[in-house]
Amino acid sequence: MMSNDVGSGGFFLPKVYEKNQKLVANSFVRGDFDQAAMTAWSFADEFLCFAMKSEFLKFADKSFPNPRFQNEVPIWFLLTCQFLLRIHQSQRYSNLKTLLRSGSVLSRVGFNVGSGELGFNNKNTKPRTTAVDQDTVRKFFKDADPNKIRSWHNIENQKWFRSKKAFHADGIFILDQTRIVVPNNKNYEDARMMPVDENGHLYNMHGLSEQQKKALPRRRCYTLSVLLHTDRRRETLHIAGYEFGPGTEDELDHANKMIPVFCKNHPGVMKLLIMDKGYVSGDFVSMLKSELNVDFLMPLKSNMNNFTDAVSIGQQEGNWKEVNETIGAQGRVLSKTRAQSVDKMDLWDKCQVPINTTVFETTRWSNSKNEYRTHFWVLASTKTFNTPQICYNRYKIRTEIEERFRQFKLTWNLKAFPSPSRSLIESHICFTLLSYSLVELYLRQHQYQEKLRQMISTLRRDESLGKDAIIVYSGGSYAVFSLREYTDILVEMTPEARSKVASDIDKVEGD
Repeated sequence: MMSNDVGSGGFFLPKVYEKNQKLVANSFVRGDFDQAAMTAWSFADEFLCFAMKSEFLKFADKSFPNPRFQNEVPIWFLLTCQFLLRIHQSQRYSNLKTLLRSGSVLSRVGFNVGSGELGFNNKNTKPRTTAVDQDTVRKFFKDADPNKIRSWHNIENQKWFRSKKAFHADGIFILDQTRIVVPNNKNYEDARMMPVDENGHLYNMHGLSEQQKKALPRRRCYTLSVLLHTDRRRETLHIAGYEFGPGTEDELDHANKMIPVFCKNHPGVMKLLIMDKGYVSGDFVSMLKSELNVDFLMPLKSNMNNFTDAVSIGQQEGNWKEVNETIGAQGRVLSKTRAQSVDKMDLWDKCQVPINTTVFETTRWSNSKNEYRTHFWVLASTKTFNTPQICYNRYKIRTEIEERFRQFKLTWNLKAFPSPSRSLIESHICFTLLSYSLVELYLRQHQYQEKLRQMISTLRRDESLGKDAIIVYSGGSYAVFSLREYTDILVEMTPEARSKVASDIDKVEGD
């Protein structure tokens, strides 16, 4: 069913139904309903209802960089196809033939024109079983400009997310870079041969001879940098931007593109940027603080003079505070970390802002050596932390969130590109990241905090009522009933109402 709201290309936007169990149950028992159908109500249905109710589809329909002068299919429908593929963990456009015929939302709320129709604009000469052919969807996104798709995600979408309060007041952001390995096929534009393992991790070349370095396996890959947003309690994980390019691209180049763009569009939202050692640059950290008013937190490289100086000063002052201790099953202290602050240090050349450091001393028990071993590490920041413990806790967020993001990359098939086409790769990256952020927003708004860390396959399983669910539409509302609830309502119905239900379900099954 369609609303009276017209989107791009003159196509109507889908009608939004509100979930209201009590209202629909009361109407249903009187026989006052629009449709009733036996279905499998899944997480995909819940998510797509959220995309409509939150008006994201309406926003995206008008803002997506349209590659067509004239559209034969509404953009909101094409975007929905992308979300369907992500939610069902599929990257093949050919699977749309099945996905577009499944799910209650798709077949009853206007995402599928339905069997016997002639497609959008009635231009097909023969009846269709789905509203659009998978090849139409694939060609649309293949013709889209990759740079415009990325800009749409990083600028327009983030404005929409901010309007929905997706950004936490803590203002904590994390830069994460990874390499995505692809098949050794030269048709993958811009993919470069790099010394990485099958998961995209660069080999450790420390101490290797030139001959050993040359002997390392090389794989064709891309570089993906992602700007992650979170909070002190780790309840938020929103993807606020990304950069994508050849496997040889440096993380600093990506950061210099992403961070200024985000801060320009959202001044004051980013307060602390947590990074790894690859972002050590006087120019970059100076720009963060002096131009963007953003503090940074990052570890120093152990071969830097500033690292050695900070450790030496810390050892001389000796004002250590314990920040973490791990006890083993036998009561043995497995590791202990203590720290102290060393403020106002001059670190890098071209660094025009004052830097504070926190020196950490970690002692760990070594079973192989049967002794304790100690090493030092140093965190640098333009922010002054009240205690070393707070500094330790903030940086710990990075390791926890990056592990969570690593799981996302694996379970959401981020590297399973549908084609070597540059535009289709960009679409795959963009809509996978976007779908994840939308799912997180949906779960937070519905207070499903315990589900935030679950894989999408688990979410789909938990949300489903199975094949014996009954969905009922009445007016502008819908409700989903288990078979037991449905049977109880039938008992209270008049014979005329029961006859209407039977006729409606028989018609749907006949389709």
